[in-house]
Amino acid sequence: MKFVELEEARAARGLRLVVMAGVPSPWSEGAKGCLDMKGIDYLAVRLRPGDEAVRAWTGHHNAPVALYEDEPPRAGWAEILALAERLAPERTSLPADPRARVEALGLAHEVLGEGGLAWSARLALIHTSFVTEGARGFPLRAARYLAPRYGYATAYAIERAAKARARVLSLLAFLAQRLGDRPYFHDDRPTAVDVYVAVSMALFHPLPESVCAMLAPMRQAFETTDAEIREAVSPSLLALRDRMYERHLKLPVLL
Repeated sequence: MKFVELEEARAARGLRLVVMAGVPSPWSEGAKGCLDMKGIDYLAVRLRPGDEAVRAWTGHHNAPVALYEDEPPRAGWAEILALAERLAPERTSLPADPRARVEALGLAHEVLGEGGLAWSARLALIHTSFVTEGARGFPLRAARYLAPRYGYATAYAIERAAKARARVLSLLAFLAQRLGDRPYFHDDRPTAVDVYVAVSMALFHPLPESVCAMLAPMRQAFETTDAEIREAVSPSLLALRDRMYERHLKLPVLL
């Protein structure tokens, strides 16, 4: 991976990946993690707030977005994973057994899909921002920007936030039970599921500033999330995060 400016990425061939700047987004870090774990070379471009030029290039408002050769941009976690599998099939990020592969994709959706762990955690954090007037959670400006993208409206905010919070607690318990005392979710080697779970822990227990520098308001948001949710993260999930970064993933470079 090499970070470059927009013009260099536009002129390049091969794989280019647009990722969020300043914040360890599970979706951006998950895409980077799968590519890095498979040893796929790519150029990375940071998407910063107000960066309309990058958005115009990708045709998408958010990140990550993968652009390979002249193929259409890919923005969903599943589409980016499928591309990575195609580019390096000999180092698969999914189990070989068809049943295990289906389960892995289902687990991945429960982590990064709409209504999944990361999505619900972000919605719950948006609600925290509003009810504390920005004292906890995201700064109010960021919360107002994110709210419509997560279907958060004042008319049913409390109900949506309560469901999102319950979903987070349920999924954290389920993932800890599914992992058990194994080193990884499937067999003795990591898959995309391990990548996605590991990077999603930043929403609850971000890595220290000394190894993952990020925008200060974003660090405050993750460190002031719901106390019960933070406590619900099992030691086994945090151990998985540490194991993945020690053995398989590169530390986030956000600034």
